[in-house]
Amino acid sequence: MTQTQACFADLATLGDNHYVGVIEDPVSGRILASGSVLIERKFIRGGCKVGHIEDVVVDKAARRIHLGQRIVDHLVHYAKTIGCYKVILDCKPDLRGFYKKCGFVESNVQMALYF
Repeated sequence: MTQTQACFADLATLGDNHYVGVIEDPVSGRILASGSVLIERKFIRGGCKVGHIEDVVVDKAARRIHLGQRIVDHLVHYAKTIGCYKVILDCKPDLRGFYKKCGFVESNVQMALYF
């Protein structure tokens, strides 16, 4: 089992709360793009679900062919399918335009505490 396969097997044990979308090159088997959505249950909203999109990445050699948008669309669709009332994400300022093209709007401010 490869390291990637082992990682997917481990993630599969987390159930519906952690979903990874992948676009793979059908010829080489190389991963061209991926992203995750983590599902949070909101106590203050009676247990409603929120999707947190994380780690969207596209191989440099495969950019400009809309793979990033396909991954984001897929993650949003998954979140809707399992009943999330919204999907949120954090991004670098230079990626705002990309996420706006995917239908996201700016909301709130991100804060971080690093260890």
